[in-house]
Amino acid sequence: MNCALRDALVGAALAACWPMAAHAQLTLGRQVTVIQTVATSAYLNGGVGLDEQAAMRRFAKGFPLRMVFSENKNREFLADIPLVISDSSGNSILELPSAGPMLYVFLPRGRYKVSARFMGVTQTQEVTLAGHDGKDLHFHWEGTPRSSIWTVARE
Repeated sequence: MNCALRDALVGAALAACWPMAAHAQLTLGRQVTVIQTVATSAYLNGGVGLDEQAAMRRFAKGFPLRMVFSENKNREFLADIPLVISDSSGNSILELPSAGPMLYVFLPRGRYKVSARFMGVTQTQEVTLAGHDGKDLHFHWEGTPRSSIWTVARE
């Protein structure tokens, strides 16, 4: 079975059964990737190292919300980013003390607010998940901020 077909089948199987498992492990060659389930959300968090980044990118299309965290002008990846995702009513639906550098989340269609913090600076982005393609959010911290909160709205 070719890699693309295998990855598509694994992604489809996970999308169908993720609510039933506390977490699932995928073995991609020597790499083990863990999909975690918290309350109503399943997520894939990681991307440290080239092998792990490649493994995560193979599953990106199966997740409605995909995030990347970086800093500086060279867009160096960041990990250990505290993150909160809230629904349109302001209810927190996913809180992670240590996200990144890549985070993919299964969420139902709807409007969400995502807040991420690095070096005391919080960035908040709004996103609407409505289609099959999903959305990509990029959280990037550049230099010394002028204020303690940056806000970026994205539809």
